[in-house]
Amino acid sequence: MGDILTLELTPRGDEAIKPAELIQVRGHEPLTLNARRMITLLWHNAHMQGVEEGRRYTVEIDALKPAGHKGYEMIEEGIEQLMRTLLVVQLPSGKTRRVQFLGGNDLDSPDRPAGVLTYSFDAMLIEILEKSSVWGKIALPVLMAFTSKYAISLYENASQFVNLAYKTSTEFTLEEFRSMLGVPEDKYPAFGEFNKHVLKPAVAEVNALASFGLSVAPVKQGKKVVRVKVGWYRKSIEELKVAYAEVQRPKIGRRARILGTVEHVLAPSPSEGRLRRRSPKAS
Repeated sequence: MGDILTLELTPRGDEAIKPAELIQVRGHEPLTLNARRMITLLWHNAHMQGVEEGRRYTVEIDALKPAGHKGYEMIEEGIEQLMRTLLVVQLPSGKTRRVQFLGGNDLDSPDRPAGVLTYSFDAMLIEILEKSSVWGKIALPVLMAFTSKYAISLYENASQFVNLAYKTSTEFTLEEFRSMLGVPEDKYPAFGEFNKHVLKPAVAEVNALASFGLSVAPVKQGKKVVRVKVGWYRKSIEELKVAYAEVQRPKIGRRARILGTVEHVLAPSPSEGRLRRRSPKAS
């Protein structure tokens, strides 16, 4: 990676370049799917405008909403979550620092232009990110297509190492891996529960939507799972076409399509009165 700074890299409209310090955060367990997604979207929007300490950024609120959502309630909830949450950022030295992601913003201002949010980042966070030399490339259409907050965390963390030419797998302790995905300590404590409710759905969604594939295998010490081995591979052209097609499809029924089951979405049935009106009148 050399001495290239993340802030000097040029992001594209559909691809965010996200510093590892923002990907490898801890303390994000309470954050919802939309709040986790907004960390990347707000960072990317600011990166496109030019990140500087003390600068304010503007974003169209519609750009923060997933397709099909018309109201602003989930955006307001996500912004408020990010304002309340302290993230634990790991420094290159191995030390950690607690920082607030968002600085000032005009979410509650009566003078805020309709449909636009002005925001800033905490000065200490910018100071950390200016020294970043490791990043992940996040495909925004893929990010917006996820339905699982754990899939988002898995995808973004994997994006840091899937392009490494000399490595195709890595291992984490089970505690590290759970923390990386943002799973609360008291939720799914048994590996079987964690595997069923978090790991399998997240891996399946990443494999269905991303430009790379993942495998996650438990590593046991005796009968106890103590580590997980994460492997990755680049998809073939045909696999990329399938993933692209799934990203374009509606989220309704996605889990069923991914898991190979059938989910029927029934059209609304007409009322009895409407059926009567449609029926031909008796002569």
